[in-house]
Order: sequence, then structure tokens, then C-alpha cells
Amino acid sequence: MISVAGHQVNMVRMGAGPYTVIFESGFASDLTVWRNVAPAVAKSAQVVAYSRAGHGKSQARAGERTVSANTTDLEQMIVAAQLRPPFILVGHSYGGFLIRDFAAKHPAQVAGMVFVDASDERIEVELRKIDPAKTAQDIKMSESYTPPKFKAELKHVQAIFDSGRLTTAGALPDVPVAVLTSSMKHENPEFFLNSPEGMKAWRSLHEHFFRQFSTGVHTVTANAGHNIQLEQPQLVIAAIEQVISLASDQEKRRLYAQARATLFSQLDRVPELLKAGREADAGKVVAEAISASKFSEADINRIGYELLGKREQPQVAELVLKANALTHEQSDNAQDSYGEVLLGAKKAAEAKAQFENAIAIAEKQGKSKRVLGGYRSNLAKAKQALAQ
Repeated sequence: MISVAGHQVNMVRMGAGPYTVIFESGFASDLTVWRNVAPAVAKSAQVVAYSRAGHGKSQARAGERTVSANTTDLEQMIVAAQLRPPFILVGHSYGGFLIRDFAAKHPAQVAGMVFVDASDERIEVELRKIDPAKTAQDIKMSESYTPPKFKAELKHVQAIFDSGRLTTAGALPDVPVAVLTSSMKHENPEFFLNSPEGMKAWRSLHEHFFRQFSTGVHTVTANAGHNIQLEQPQLVIAAIEQVISLASDQEKRRLYAQARATLFSQLDRVPELLKAGREADAGKVVAEAISASKFSEADINRIGYELLGKREQPQVAELVLKANALTHEQSDNAQDSYGEVLLGAKKAAEAKAQFENAIAIAEKQGKSKRVLGGYRSNLAKAKQALAQ
């Protein structure tokens, strides 16, 4: 139990990792619905499951229980529990509305989302097109099954379905997403939603929702009903793990792009230094920029050739590949690459020395005949250039 804005909230926190996975339960459900999922996810991430105000062991709060109010509670809980982003948000059913609202308000904090047979605000609008009477009957049955303490909140949820619109602070971030959809066949469906026509509409809306994201996976299962996290927990676990993996890859790409941009901004100073005859200063700027970038020998090699070709900056490329060769003295590839840029700059004698160095290193390291053949071919070109 933790105190959140003066109210007691029942929360479970376990595990550790670079991401914090926050679970949002469905309507009138508490944290226990994640009992088959959270422990497994906690092996690779920090996991947080909690019961919203008035659910499970959490103390009720005054005021209307709207989507916005629940999001405010989540924001306050994050502060009280000192939870740190990036967050992976997992929402079941009505919890899908809640994670969407939070993500729209805090896009920079959200690294991924998992929707477990999540509610779609347009579902009843679509069902009314098929059979208005049966859709109205579904609404009445849902109300009759709802415990008295949740009926006021149900009115707010029903208003969303009636309008077919979920109002959020803005667009959702384009982060890795997993959508899980139940397509289970019900022999004698009590609700029209669970009829073949209803399930078709449900699946179609999920497919449409998923298409707004550029990265992710949509999984449809006929082996679980609405509570996929209880009936097929392995599907939810796998979806969360996949979103974490995709988010990690995306973050690596972002950091790499950021480091590249920083490196090139520093290299942009070099042409002016060379123009002013300050070659020593230019070499120092290049060496420091490369060192600060933390890029590998292969990364710097590719950047050198990019400068040589696409960016048409041969002098800067020469300094970059020279710094790479000096930093990685035992890399035959780095020595050969520097030799190639020297040969292109008509510095045949220096190029010849680099190719001979590359061959010596490669022979010592037992490199293949193909690799050695390439270096010897370059050496022959350098010798030919010297003979002319």
C-alpha cells in the first residue's frame, strides 16, 4: 500500500530492467488479473501492477471516475512510487482507453504499448449499424452485471461508446505496439458483441487501430476469450517482450542517429581549418570527435567512405580514416581503407606503406586468401601509380 495524494493504493512492484512495465486492468478489475503475466515479465523489466481507486484493496476517491481522472491518479502514483520512464504500458479492455490517454499526454515517457483485447470507442456505433436492438440489449445487460459501486463510472464509459469518440490530449506516439485480439467462437453468445457479426466488427476495429503504428505486431487468437491475460498468458508475455525488444532497437537507432549528427556537426568545422592551413588543429578536431562518438572501427570506416563519396569531402575523409587507422593499429581493414583514400588523393607512396601494413597484419592474423587478395590488388595499384 502506498499513499497517493492522501489515498491508499494497492500496488505490486517487482523485477528490474531498463523499462518499467505498467499494467492497467479492465473495467471493475483489480491488479490480480495480471497474476499469470507480471511475474514472467519481471524477469527482464521492472513491473508495476496496481488497483485503481475503489478497486481491490485500493481506497476509493471522491469525484467522478472518468478516463481523465484515472489518468491523473496514474500520474500521481508514478510520482509517489518514483517510477522512472521509459514506460511500456499494458492495457486490458477499458485499460486500453487509459493507457492511450496517458500516452497522448506524456508521449516522451512512453516507449511502447500493449493492447490486450482492448476496448474500441467505435464498437457500439458499428454494432448499431448491424442490429440496433441487440446492441441496446448488450448495454442493458452490461449495466445489470456491473456492481453498484462501479455504475457511476460505467455511465462515463457508456458515454464514450455512445459517441464513438475517445477524447485525448493529442495523437498517440508512434512507438512499438502489440495488439492482441480475441476471435474465439461462442456457441450460444449471451452478448451480441460475441456473435460472429460482433466479433468480425471487433477484429476489424482492432486491425484499423493497429495500422496507425509503424512498428509492432497484431496477434489474433481463437483460443482465448476477452481475458487473454488469464486464458493465454503466454501470448501477453510474448507480446510485452517483443515490444520491449522493438523499443530497445528503436532507442539504439535513435542514439546512433544522434551520435552521428553530433559527429558530423563537429566535422563540419574541419574544412575551414584546412582552408586556413591549420591541418594540425583539423586533425585534433577529427580525433576528438571520433573518440567522443564511441563509434566502432567499422562505424568510423563507413563514415569515412560516406565523406569520400556521398558528401564529397575527400580531405575530411582522409583525416577521419587516418584517425581510425591510428586508433585501430591492428585492424588490417582500417589500414587498407586509409591507404585507399591516400591513393585517391594521389599520395601513392603513403598509400603503398598502408597497404603493406594491412597485408602484414592480415597475414599475422591468418585472414583469408580473398581478403589478402584485395589488399595485394590495392598494393599493385599503388606501385603502378608510383611507376608512372
